[in-house]
Parts: sequence; structure tokens; C-alpha cells
Amino acid sequence: MVVLVGSGLRAPAQILDVELEYPGHERIVTNAAAARGSGWCQLRVRGVPVSVVTWDEGSDARALIEDACSRHLQDEAFLPVPTSFHYSPSGFTVVICTRKRAAGLERALASLADQQDDDFNVLVVDNAPEEDPLTRAVIDGTALARCRYVHEPRPGLSRARNRALDEVRTELVAWLDDDEVADPTWIHWVRLGFEHKSGPDAVCGVMLPAELETPAQVRFEQYGGFNKDRGLHPVVLRAGTETVRSPLYPRPNFGAGGNMAFRTRALRAVGGFDDCLGAGTLAQGCEETKVLADLLRAGSTVLHWPPAITWHFHRRTMEELEKQFFGYSAGLSAFYVSMLRSSPSTILDILSLVPRGVADFLAQRGSGRPGDLPDDFPPALLRASRRGVLRGAGLYLREVRRQRREFSAPAGG
Repeated sequence: MVVLVGSGLRAPAQILDVELEYPGHERIVTNAAAARGSGWCQLRVRGVPVSVVTWDEGSDARALIEDACSRHLQDEAFLPVPTSFHYSPSGFTVVICTRKRAAGLERALASLADQQDDDFNVLVVDNAPEEDPLTRAVIDGTALARCRYVHEPRPGLSRARNRALDEVRTELVAWLDDDEVADPTWIHWVRLGFEHKSGPDAVCGVMLPAELETPAQVRFEQYGGFNKDRGLHPVVLRAGTETVRSPLYPRPNFGAGGNMAFRTRALRAVGGFDDCLGAGTLAQGCEETKVLADLLRAGSTVLHWPPAITWHFHRRTMEELEKQFFGYSAGLSAFYVSMLRSSPSTILDILSLVPRGVADFLAQRGSGRPGDLPDDFPPALLRASRRGVLRGAGLYLREVRRQRREFSAPAGG
């Protein structure tokens, strides 16, 4: 099932997390609209997500949830993962890259302190120009037993990620952003993902909404959120198979950067992250897309693994969301130029995909609304996305030149 929020959902919306097998195990994630009656609800069985139900003000929420419960519990064959296997012990580090967002960092660290599995390390990479005393204060005050701080002054999320990769000494490394929180079973399920029979080098979970209090947050979920075109069943991704006919197209959609984990050796083997991609660069995004594509092209397996859940605090204003749409699309175009820069041999593969990509872009442009978006979806967001597609390649090349000037100049020059 693909997580797609219905057009009837309105902000503010209540968010629920319901365990079907044990009636009464209902968790209120956010109660912003309890009185109004609009809502979003994740349904789980034995901790595994199986469905999402949404409703508007005029709907009977309890009836919708009970109907979904009865349909799922009639047949256990739907259960997407086995629940009886155990993972082998292996070193595990969670990395959070942050830049002057002490409140979000504190919230993320608190969620790690609340994990059912407590056998892991935490590394916080401070990407501010100077060491941020508020960030240090948050780390000094955390309840986590093994939480370490490093400072990476050179700007850019990819540089912060690569600094973390230099520092990590464990077999597995996972990434959590400072604008999300980890589900209490997140680390447990990430570890189980690496024990999957497919032998993945990367495990990508799902990022669900931590709040839907504003129209912008609802619109982002209507667009597909961080799980666009991905469902709630595990998928084994390998290049040249039905799941990934090409790591380059259709739109690479392997996982979200705020909820991904790797075998550290495999991540190092593909060279880590492209410093000219990601937040803090002109290209703005897709550093995680590039590294996952590199792994797939190298023959690795990537596992889409929905039981590993994080909860994300989406952009709250339409202005912020419009910038986000532009940035994601710019990053996607930049991804292709990055691929050509690191692997010139991909030029023939990319050129062969151009006609299909242009046709898809024009079809989307003509219809005005891609996919199953509601009729009232804001056209400004779609225009921002298209601008990003058109400008991303040029922005990436400008970023490459900028970094050559700034980071290659001799000291004192």
C-alpha cells in the first residue's frame, strides 16, 4: 500500500498510531485537531505498519479504523515481515548532522534515549561555521550514555555526512535528521533489516508525519511526503531487476536521507557522499539518492524496510514548502550531472533515458497535476518543482566551481 493522504484531510489534523493485534494500544502522536475531527492514522500489527487511514471532518473515524482492523486481522498473510528472527550483535552508530537547531536536536536525542534497543553509539556533527555552544549544551545534557560531538565547519550536509563517515568505527551506521524523532523500535528494526535474507548493504525506513498542524504540512503529505511511490511492504532493490530496472530512471526513489542505514564498509567503498549535493549547496538535495544509486550500480542490495519508522516535522509554511519543492527537484537534476562527473561512462545510459524523461516531464506539465494529487493542489508548488528540474544541472556546476575556489585555495590566499 502506498501512503497517500486523501484530499479530504484538512489542517490541523490529529495523528494516531494504532496497534491492531492488541486493542486499546492507541498512541496519540499529535492531538492538534481532536475537536475538529480531521485525522491521519497509522495501523500496525505487532509493531509492523500495514496501512494508513485518513479522514475529514464529516467522516466516522472510529468506523474507518475498525473496518481496516477487521480486514487486516482476518488473514495474517498480509503481514509484511517475519517477527520471530533475531539479529546478530554488531556495532551500530547513529549520526545526526545539525546546524544551529538545538531544540530539534534535543528532541531527536530524547527519542534515541527512549529506544528499546540501547546498544548503540551516537555521533553529532555540528556543521555551523563555529562550534555552537547551544548544540554542545544539548549533548552535555543528554541521557544517552555514548554520545560524541565533532565539529565540521565547512558548510554542506554532505561534508558533515562525510566527516561522520571518517569518524565512525562501527560495522553499521544510520542517519537521523534534527527535524525528526525515532520511533521507539527504530534501531531494533534497522538492525533486523540488515539480517534480511537479501543481504542488504543499505536499509531505508519510512518517514511519517509527526504533526499535520498547518496547510503546508498536509500538502506535503498529499504530494506523497517522504514516501512518495513507496509502500508499506518491504522491497528488495537490485539493479537490473523488476524493482530497479535502472538506478538512474524512473525518478530514483530508493530512500529518504533522514532514515537510512549502511554497512559502513560499503558506504566507504563507493566514496561516501558528493560534497556538491545536498542541503547547504546550490544544488540543495539528492546526496542520498546519489550514494544509493552508486551502491546499486556496484551490485549492492538496498532494502526498503517500512518497519523502521521515524516521525518528521514537516515545513510549516507554504513559503518554506515551495522552497523545499524547488530544492528537491533541483537536486534531482543535479544528481544526473553528479553521476556524469563521477562516472563518465554513464553518459550513454543517461542519454538513452532522455526521451522518456522529456516525455514524462511534458505530460506532467500539460496535465498540471502529476499522479493522484487533489484538484485543489497549489499550482505554485508544482511550478517550483518544475523550475528546480530545469535549473538543477546549472546549479550543480556552479557549486562545483564555487567549491574549487573556496576549498582549493592555498591557506592565506
